[in-house]
Amino acid sequence: MTVPTDPKPTAPPARTRPSRPRQPYRHSRPVFDLTLRIQSEYARRLLRDREFRPAMHALYGIEVILHLVGEDDDAEQVETLIRERLEGLADELQREIARLQVLLADRGLDKTRPRYTHPVTATVHVASPTIALYAALIQEFDRLLMGLDTLWLSGLLPSKERLAVAIRWRNRIGGAGQEFIGLHRRAYAAAERRGQRATVDEAEREVVSVPEEEGSEALPPADDPAVSEPTD
Repeated sequence: MTVPTDPKPTAPPARTRPSRPRQPYRHSRPVFDLTLRIQSEYARRLLRDREFRPAMHALYGIEVILHLVGEDDDAEQVETLIRERLEGLADELQREIARLQVLLADRGLDKTRPRYTHPVTATVHVASPTIALYAALIQEFDRLLMGLDTLWLSGLLPSKERLAVAIRWRNRIGGAGQEFIGLHRRAYAAAERRGQRATVDEAEREVVSVPEEEGSEALPPADDPAVSEPTD
């Protein structure tokens, strides 16, 4: 008895290489790194992740979302409003610094600045002009506080007045950051309603590194009583 054979044996199916998932296109965006060296306490508090990082992320995200899902004219209008908000704060801060410099010069202290025990450093990835403006605002705030501390340590400024100025400016700058975070949330919700969530998520990214402090002391919590009201 013979075993029947197939006169035309079929070859085994050829193996196909698994296809790789297609990677989304990524734009090559211009970014430069800005290192912030912050000395004073109330400026240092603005670098906490809970405030500084979300504000920087919001400024970048607003620009990304508006250009992805909005009209160019609308995007330009919102960017102009944000820029004017930051520039207005910067102008007021510069005027206050100028008044302080006159007081320091009158007392021979214009070249004198205190040493701080726990400065912090953060690297900001500047991916939009508004990020640079916000970072510069914090640097100028630190400069104002160093002048105030110089007068205070020299016995020329009451503690209550020093703290009142520091807290007022910290709240104004931090408040602007909260406004930008709220604006970003509304823009993100609008993009999600248009089915653009995945596109926006791909385009957005973090824009600030974790602050580095000399030593191991952690930054104070947001509910630190020292941030609420001045004391003598």
